[in-house]
Amino acid sequence: MAKKRTAFTSEEAIRRTKLIAPLLAADTWFALRARATLHAANDVVSEDRFSHPSSFGDTFNVTQNSLALTVALALARLFDVSDPDRFPIEQQDKASIPVLAHLLRRSDVQESLTKDARGWHPQLVDGAKLGETSCRDAFSSALALHETYENSQTYQGAQSRLRSFRTGRLAHNLFDDQPTDLPRFDDLDTLADFAQQFVRAALLAVVGHDRDLGHEEEIKLKMDKRFWNVALSAALLADEGA
Repeated sequence: MAKKRTAFTSEEAIRRTKLIAPLLAADTWFALRARATLHAANDVVSEDRFSHPSSFGDTFNVTQNSLALTVALALARLFDVSDPDRFPIEQQDKASIPVLAHLLRRSDVQESLTKDARGWHPQLVDGAKLGETSCRDAFSSALALHETYENSQTYQGAQSRLRSFRTGRLAHNLFDDQPTDLPRFDDLDTLADFAQQFVRAALLAVVGHDRDLGHEEEIKLKMDKRFWNVALSAALLADEGA
C-alpha cells in the first residue's frame, strides 16, 4: 500500500530543486569523465600497433572493465528512483534526474526560479526580461527532454537493463535473481548523452549557469587519448625489451 505523505511546501520543493541541480551536475561530470577515459582507452588499444598479445593485456582488461562498471554505476545513480506507487517521485530524497524533473514541473518552483532569474543580468537594460526568458526556455527544454526519456522505448529499455544490472550485480549479488538482459555499451552512451543534455538545461534553469558538459568531455577525451598513447606505448616497449 502506498504511504501517504504530506505534500511539500513550496519552500521545501524549491530548496530541494536548488540542492539537487548542482549535485546532478557534479555526478554527471563524474560519469562523463569516466566514459571519456574508457572511450579513449578503447580507441587507442584498437590501433594496429597494439593488435598483438601483450604481457600487460590482463592489466589493461581489468582497467577497462573497472571503468565500464564505474560508468554503469554512476549512470544508475543519476536515474535512480524508488517505486513511485510507494513514494511519490518528487518527494524521494535522491539527487537524480527523475526527481529533479518532477520538481521542475511544479508551477511554484517555476515561478520562484523565474523570479530569481530576473536578477541574473543586472548590468543589462533588459536584463530582467532576458534572465526570465532564459530560465523559462531552460526548464521547458529540460522537461521536454525528460518527457522524451519517459516515452522512449530506447531510453526505457536502456534504463531497465542498467537498473536490473545495478540491483542484481553491482549493488548486490542476488543469486536467485541474476540479470539476464545485460546492459550494452550503447545503453551507457545513450543514457550518458541524455544526462549531459538534461543537466545542461536544468542547471541553467536553476542557477543560471550554462555548462556544456559535452564540450568538456570532448576536451577530456583528447587528453585521455594522449595518456593512453603514452601508457600503451610504454607497455609495448617493455614487452619488446623483455
